[in-house]
Amino acid sequence: MAVSSKENVLVLKGKQTLGLSNVISNEPERIATLKRLGLLDTPKDERFDRITRLASSVFNCRYSSITLIDADRQWFKSAVNLELSESGREVAFCNHTISQDDALIIPDTKKDPRFEQNPFVIGEPYVRFYAGVSLVVDGQAVGALCVFDSEPRIFSADEIFQLKSLAEMAQSELCKKEYSALSEQLEEYQTRLAQTQKITNVRSAILEKVVNAESLHSVLFDIVNAIESEYPEKICSILLLEDGKLTKGAAPSLPDFYNDAIDGVEIGEGVGACGNTAATNAPTIVEDISTHTFWHDYKEIAARAGVAACWSQPIRGASTEVIGTFAIYHRYKAVPTPEEVVLIEQFAHIASIAIERERASELIWKQANFDTLTGLPNRNLMLDHLQLALKTADREGDRVAVAFLDLDNFKDINDTLGHDVGDQLLIECAERIKQCLRANDTVSRLGGDEFVVILNSIETLSSIDIVVQKILDVILKPYLINVERVHTSASLGVTLYPDDARDIKGLLKNADQAMYGAKDLGKNSYKYYTQDMQAVAVKRITLLNDLRYAIQNDELFIEYQPITSFKDGKAIKAEALLRWQHPEKGRIAPDEFIPLAEESGLIIEISNWVFEEVCKNVKRWQTHYCRELQICINTSPSQYFQQETSITDWLTRLLDENIAARSILLEVTENLLMEADTNVSKKLFQFRQAGVDIALDDFGTGYSSISYLKKLPTDYLKIDKSFVKTMTDVSNDKVLCEAIIVMAKKLGIKVVAEGVETQEQYDILNNMGCDFGQGYFIARPMSKTNFEAFLKAH
Repeated sequence: MAVSSKENVLVLKGKQTLGLSNVISNEPERIATLKRLGLLDTPKDERFDRITRLASSVFNCRYSSITLIDADRQWFKSAVNLELSESGREVAFCNHTISQDDALIIPDTKKDPRFEQNPFVIGEPYVRFYAGVSLVVDGQAVGALCVFDSEPRIFSADEIFQLKSLAEMAQSELCKKEYSALSEQLEEYQTRLAQTQKITNVRSAILEKVVNAESLHSVLFDIVNAIESEYPEKICSILLLEDGKLTKGAAPSLPDFYNDAIDGVEIGEGVGACGNTAATNAPTIVEDISTHTFWHDYKEIAARAGVAACWSQPIRGASTEVIGTFAIYHRYKAVPTPEEVVLIEQFAHIASIAIERERASELIWKQANFDTLTGLPNRNLMLDHLQLALKTADREGDRVAVAFLDLDNFKDINDTLGHDVGDQLLIECAERIKQCLRANDTVSRLGGDEFVVILNSIETLSSIDIVVQKILDVILKPYLINVERVHTSASLGVTLYPDDARDIKGLLKNADQAMYGAKDLGKNSYKYYTQDMQAVAVKRITLLNDLRYAIQNDELFIEYQPITSFKDGKAIKAEALLRWQHPEKGRIAPDEFIPLAEESGLIIEISNWVFEEVCKNVKRWQTHYCRELQICINTSPSQYFQQETSITDWLTRLLDENIAARSILLEVTENLLMEADTNVSKKLFQFRQAGVDIALDDFGTGYSSISYLKKLPTDYLKIDKSFVKTMTDVSNDKVLCEAIIVMAKKLGIKVVAEGVETQEQYDILNNMGCDFGQGYFIARPMSKTNFEAFLKAH
């Protein structure tokens, strides 16, 4: 090989080991190789120091170094007589070395324009001579071995060869370091792989348990045991978050007194590691429990438990909400490594799967067994409870009472005030009923406004009476819902096991029948099941089924009862009275089938049919017999409360048929006026404004109040026949009737007396100034044909 000199730079001409273009174009790869060695900014290493000392001695140079060229600096891994640890890359001689194909020799830096103004030339260490050889690893020049001095000199070919030999020694050490680093990385990778595999195995085992619906307690304990068996120095704890409090999940290695102390703790920022984690939805690392402010209230118990550090990770649900905490405790002060952080996160996720599955199962079970509105057991769970109650009664020789409860006017409230108010009423009723029961009794909601109460271990009937009456009393108390003052009551039927029936089906049927018996007694009452109720119930159901087809089978018809004026005896009004001619049972009394129509909702369809029948006839009768004729039609409260259809549609029908609005007089009950809300009032005023008269039927039998007469449109009062029936010149009924008539006249309301059956009654009413009379003394209800004849005669 030969040495050439050009501009005081000696370059060895020989084997090309590294091209300049290669170095420049492969800079990212070169830097990556350098980083992979892991030598930058590491402590002194005798292996490299030995080489630099040898170089300085062999070449009789004051300075020598093994220099690594980073992206923007040179860093001295080893140096002789050089105080610097690094400098900028732009002033580094070795930066030029790694750009050369071979050794870089500078006999005199003062004569080289590239270096004559270099800081290391004009200042310490005043370099005049430099010789360097690149250090190549995996084809990349990562640095250089160099010698330099403060005096110029010539570097012979033999010396260059020796410098290269020393450079090869340095390269070998660099490669050893790389291989060592790779070996450590491989070992670390294998360790991580093994841990990952273990975690995967644990995860698979846990998920299998979850799929097999094993208990949450079992699954959480398996998670804890898996961690503690793999990492004996760690103590694991899983807590569940319920209603803002942490509850026990699994922590078998912590003492019972410690677990008991934190069970039920309310979460909050700074409330221990786990309380803080649950409150903030963020990990909490406490290196030293004894000094950390979060543990002020718990450090003594932690010391007793022998734990010094705690790392807590939130267990998050599917929507990232906190559902628990996963904590690792240590018996010494410690902070987690990045690998341990990943471990905690992974196992917290596994725990979340188990908890979410358990909660999903609980939710499914709850939805299948509990009423979503009131939170009470539904029919399914009620049947289970009742079955258990009967078995217990058989075993203990006890009796069980089953009560069927139905709210009396719930449909009207729901239709009038809206479903929101109705729902809230059901919720509050459920709470009131629960407060009347013992811990071993059950109340469930079947649907709508129907509830079933199961009373266990009954000793006497009087004990049932006390509970049932208490339920009726609390339900009767007013409710304040959305600023509305709501009133309701209940009808309740009771049956006994084993007295009345030996099976669930029979008990529920009996209780239902008894409840209808209670309704027949009036509102806010209860009744015990009796044997004859079965026949009544069968008759009731059969009659209701027949009523459903009565209209289409032309079984319903109307009779008209004239109403005459006391002033001149003219029949200018008549009441349309609904009748039912059953094809097999004959004439069915109105007080038998009309309540059925009300309860079943058929009253809407039937009332519309009555209205249509009246419309077909009234105009013709006015034309031929009595121009002032007015037909009174009884209306149901349901027609005013119902949201889906409106009774005010009748006004449209009158207009379509060109029938004068005053041809119709609508009879309403006192109860409707008492319960009337804005919607009911609005409908009544619509009729009044259209010209339809309003009559208050059966006045005196309900909650009579002058205030309703003042607030709502009322044209007529109909005195109930119960006052007229026993009326004589000296009776209290006469006084009451006279008071009603006087009051009505002062309010501008006309009065109709019902149930006029004798001449004496007729005369008394006439003398008191009553406007109209209705009753058998005047005329009995009659068919359409007979009514036409009556009109013709009068």
